[in-house]
Amino acid sequence: MTTIPFLGEYISLKTKQKSNFKEKIKMKKTVKKVTTAIIATVMCMSATTAAFAASTTDTPVVDENNSNAEFQQQVEYSKSESEIVPAYTVTIPTTLTLAKESTALKYTLTLENDTAFVPSGKKVSVKIDSAGYPGTLNKLAVWDSRNLEEAEYVIYDSDAAANPTYFGIGDEVASWKGSNFGTVTRKAKVKNYYNIPAGNYKGVINYTISLEDDVQG
Repeated sequence: MTTIPFLGEYISLKTKQKSNFKEKIKMKKTVKKVTTAIIATVMCMSATTAAFAASTTDTPVVDENNSNAEFQQQVEYSKSESEIVPAYTVTIPTTLTLAKESTALKYTLTLENDTAFVPSGKKVSVKIDSAGYPGTLNKLAVWDSRNLEEAEYVIYDSDAAANPTYFGIGDEVASWKGSNFGTVTRKAKVKNYYNIPAGNYKGVINYTISLEDDVQG
């Protein structure tokens, strides 16, 4: 057995004549791999040193002999889950198209995430603030400006209800509380369809959306 020192360790080679050449080849390959690893490590250390060499966390001191100094200040920020204020998005169709039969009127609440439920004792509320047409925003009605005709309509909870609940100006048409979210569907339909003159009728509904106390609990 012959022992050869290499980088603080020892590589043992068998001194058998037949395998001597093979062992030398193995040693060369080993040397190449180790050397590459060392170079890579040195390069990484040099890059890291260069990145931080320009600054120091030591207290800067300047004098006539050393007129310049540098200082590196660490900046940190953390935000806890309790500081995050949940947001609730209410989607209302931009246009409601009335017809002879009832039309679905949908209000949808989307949570910021699946666990950001409406706080206990609160609710997200959608109310009809005003409705009508220019000059008349106190009724559920649309206006044909060419023929100067008015057509009224109603908003209610369901076609299936024997005694539907009707909503007017100032009423809450949809709300969500607790873990409830998703779509609330109401119905809208023109009144006295057969008595309405032909024409193109326009109007608006103005809503208020609020996160408020749930007085009913």
